[in-house]
Amino acid sequence: MFKVTGILLAGGQSSRMGTDKALLNVNGETVIERIVRLMSPSASNIIISVNDDEKYAFLGKEVVHDRYPGQGPLSGLHAGLQAAATPWSIIAACDMPFVTEEVFRFLAQKAEEAAAVMDDKSGLQAIVPVSGGRIQPLLAAYHRSVLPSLETCLSSGRLRLTGWLEQLKVCYVSEEELIQELGPGADKAFYNMNEPSDYKRAMTGLS
Repeated sequence: MFKVTGILLAGGQSSRMGTDKALLNVNGETVIERIVRLMSPSASNIIISVNDDEKYAFLGKEVVHDRYPGQGPLSGLHAGLQAAATPWSIIAACDMPFVTEEVFRFLAQKAEEAAAVMDDKSGLQAIVPVSGGRIQPLLAAYHRSVLPSLETCLSSGRLRLTGWLEQLKVCYVSEEELIQELGPGADKAFYNMNEPSDYKRAMTGLS
């Protein structure tokens, strides 16, 4: 059976939200609990990239710390991929209240397809959906061969996700394919919360 690691990025500051986004309540469970629950069927192991062990100890999952603290999602991804036991990992940010089990299953399947035809030197390195006219690199799949380029970007302070992706061999999953595979509401899975108004909007969508 093909295995992928699940990586949750939970090391952000949540400064605009004013409270930890991962611990906001969504229908009786925290956002991060929900994501862990929905990711678990597709991942052989789940790693949480954090800046505070104690806050997430209740999840009972492996936690890792950034080697490059304060440098955004690239740093969390780097820490997670370094700890991953599998070549491919599926990742999610901790502020996505509408992510679905089907999205994670789809990303794992795409990684399995890539693994069947690739080798570390010449193959695909990332599977990144496109939704709402924008690439979605924080709900995606990455091969561990991206680690050297991640380290280069982090050590030189080049922290833009889009700039980093330009260095990789990426399969961009079109909106049309997402809708075909996941249904017309697929774009909702990529909704993320940065400010209190985003959380209020999410709660309205869940009611």
